[in-house]
Amino acid sequence: MYNWTGAVYLLLCLALVRATSTDYYFDNLCNRTETMIGKASVIESGTSFSNTYYGENLNCEVTLSTTAGRKILLTWLSYDVEPGVGGPYGPCDDTLMIYNGPSASGATLNTENCGTYLSSVDGFRYETIASTSNKITLLLTSNDFSFSNFKFIATSFSTADTCASDEFRCDNGRCISETLTYDTYLDFDDNCGDNSDSEGFTDVVKDVLALGLGIVIAIIIGCIVGGILICVGCGCLCYHCCCKNSQIV
Repeated sequence: MYNWTGAVYLLLCLALVRATSTDYYFDNLCNRTETMIGKASVIESGTSFSNTYYGENLNCEVTLSTTAGRKILLTWLSYDVEPGVGGPYGPCDDTLMIYNGPSASGATLNTENCGTYLSSVDGFRYETIASTSNKITLLLTSNDFSFSNFKFIATSFSTADTCASDEFRCDNGRCISETLTYDTYLDFDDNCGDNSDSEGFTDVVKDVLALGLGIVIAIIIGCIVGGILICVGCGCLCYHCCCKNSQIV
């Protein structure tokens, strides 16, 4: 049996082109002591919504931290760090190194430090990175020509035997805040690193695909037309009320 409510909700979200909002811009965090991520934070390169390319000639060290006893998981929404002429396996023009702990002297966590990859929505996922302490450090270096960007989610998690009452246990054993799950709070992002916190969303996608392309298009068009009719109706009602009031006066 199809989850019609969920399917329609998903289609509306797709029609409105939902985007994961940014909490911090990477270039603005350069060389601070550290930045607390809370339950989870979305971090994007650049300095603002209108400028998401990371800067030129950077040597930018950013340390993210969470509460003691917890760890940090990085999952990528997009990844484009200028690879250079040799491609992702050759010399890098720019590099993004990731280290365990509070500085760039810790153990290296990423196996690749440059490259251009599509977002996870397009079927490719860059490696997820997990710290073994409550701090993780990223070091971005760039040359004098940069038109690249990246975006990732930093999630606070624990690997306790028993998750707290307000936490969700991922299939991979990690404990994250329950507020980061799709089923409870309609959060679409992968905060577990294995998408198990978004299984409800996956079920809705399957329901939508099962409807068939024609029905999907019809629902989208119906939602758009319905929204237009509601707006027109409200406008007519307001106009009628205004005219009626002017006649009384």
